[in-house]
Amino acid sequence: MQKNNLLESKHFTLEPLTESVYACIHKPGGAAYSNAGIIDLGDRTLLLDSFNTLAASRDLRQAAEALFERPVDTIILTHPHSDHWIGASAFDASTALLTTKTIRQVCLEWGAEIMEEYQNPAAWEEWIKGTEKQLQTEQDERERVSLEIAIARTRYAMAEMDEYQPRYANQTFEDQLTFQGSIRSAELRSFGRGHSEEDLALLLSQDRIAFIGDIGFFDCQPYLGFCDLDLYREQLRFFQEADFTVLVPGHGPLGGKDDLALQLEYFDVLEELVRKVVNKGGSLEEALRITLPEPFDAWLMGGMSRFEANVHFVYQRLSDE
Repeated sequence: MQKNNLLESKHFTLEPLTESVYACIHKPGGAAYSNAGIIDLGDRTLLLDSFNTLAASRDLRQAAEALFERPVDTIILTHPHSDHWIGASAFDASTALLTTKTIRQVCLEWGAEIMEEYQNPAAWEEWIKGTEKQLQTEQDERERVSLEIAIARTRYAMAEMDEYQPRYANQTFEDQLTFQGSIRSAELRSFGRGHSEEDLALLLSQDRIAFIGDIGFFDCQPYLGFCDLDLYREQLRFFQEADFTVLVPGHGPLGGKDDLALQLEYFDVLEELVRKVVNKGGSLEEALRITLPEPFDAWLMGGMSRFEANVHFVYQRLSDE
């Protein structure tokens, strides 16, 4: 990457939010797969999350170091889903990794599973061959894009298998932590269980900017597979009522309160459609055939596996009631 053009990367777009605060938004086709943030406190640099691959995170490191001409002091890990922290291994031990004890423990468990899976690259190759064969006959464009994304993501992971060693948080905090810098302060806050086992957000109140991690999925389907849906709704409502004008989600473009409202509406619409199936004794297969209305139908492009996971989650939740 070059310092001109705001340090272009094929993996993410670097978007300035205010002086010395940047959102790093995943580019389709790139290897980030999630968003991140670069925040200058004046005397040190913070990152929020570190992407899904070493390739994307190396660009992230280079961008942050070039922007402020110093190493990254701390990476904050917002939650334990691996697409937000695998890339932390692109940073050496001089950069601290910070999260809560709960998130760190879940990362340890996920990391062990990842390393075990990496011991069998032949299985990954076989999966790619089978998926490419499926792609040759798939007629549904939404499914085709989903398969293409999955293949590309798998190839990026395979390219890094031999060198990858996970890094885990070496610093933890509880509930709330304030960073006081020479030009701005930032509040790191836990919002407890919701989207995942525990979700963090970084709040820049004086700038009215909030990096909300996977509490936010804008213009795309949120992932519900590990969530507590009632608590997830509470997380979103907090930001609806808070005084932030720019929200940086974990996935999708920059947004605001209208995007939070749409995400909550997606929860309601999906739940109501699946409830109709459950109430008449319908099967999971029938629930998977529901049709989402606008604008949520457009969110399915490239995300059919997420849709299936979400329907499965909601179907099970309602069946257990």
